[in-house]
Amino acid sequence: MNIKKIFADVLIITIAFALFILWYENKFEKNTVPASSVKNYVVYLITMDKTSQYWYTLDRGASDMADMLGLTYKWDAPQERNVDEQIVKINNAVSAGANALLIAASDPVRVSEAIANAKAAGVKIIYVDAPANEEGIITLATNNYGAGATAATNMINELEAIGSRSGSIGIVGVTKENITTSDREKGFRDVMNKDGRYKILDTQYSAGNKALGKEIALSFIHNNPDLVGLFGTNEDTTEGVGNAIKESNKNIVGIGFDINNTIQQMIRNGYLKAVMVQNPYTMGYLGMAQAYAALNGFDTGPHYLDTGVSVKTQFTH
Repeated sequence: MNIKKIFADVLIITIAFALFILWYENKFEKNTVPASSVKNYVVYLITMDKTSQYWYTLDRGASDMADMLGLTYKWDAPQERNVDEQIVKINNAVSAGANALLIAASDPVRVSEAIANAKAAGVKIIYVDAPANEEGIITLATNNYGAGATAATNMINELEAIGSRSGSIGIVGVTKENITTSDREKGFRDVMNKDGRYKILDTQYSAGNKALGKEIALSFIHNNPDLVGLFGTNEDTTEGVGNAIKESNKNIVGIGFDINNTIQQMIRNGYLKAVMVQNPYTMGYLGMAQAYAALNGFDTGPHYLDTGVSVKTQFTH
């Protein structure tokens, strides 16, 4: 039994319930005043891209809470991961009259100036999935270092199960600047290095491109005859890893992050042994509730909320 996971789940449910009560009470109060005096807040979600299913799930959570709270909600993001385009999206949202922004920062350094300018304009900043260096009201995200460590533990267990007690392991990253995947890599490397039996190769980066992720994974396989494992650090790199293992037809342990229909099928077929499943719906859902709380002067609680992670394998449902 994972006590930390249970505690995190209870905390999330408690915060969600408290925010719902605040909304209900506020709505009741609003019904006693003229509708013309009620502020129509506009909240934008700005993610890293609109490619991964992960962001569509986060959007659905934010949209569901916005509907319940009566907020005007818009989702905007670069079609593919591009920091400069994300900065433009942030600036455009502020110019369009956003009262609050839910942001998953592609680059915590480069987007910070745009976020600081948004704050100076009175916009409330809520981080979902990935914060920038500029301080926000709250960050709702996975403990990525811990999740990377969990991925490594699963890698070791799966390697032992097939009798591989030495060899090399490749990591397919997104970008060096992406703090979420970099933290996952750190957690993964620390556990693997502590185990000491496997050689962890230099990380190669795909910029979140599935096709390039597959090419990188195939390169690891072809250039390292002793390769026993591949680790994909997000949804797109995980698909790349699974497709590469499928094409190579070799008994290589694939471990990744996030879930979609393609990844689920790869797990069923054995091309991937396990993936770390985050909770993007919870990030969006509670992130929007936090935006509402901040806009209405309610207590937003802790500065950081771990939204949890679970492990999906062929034997979990």
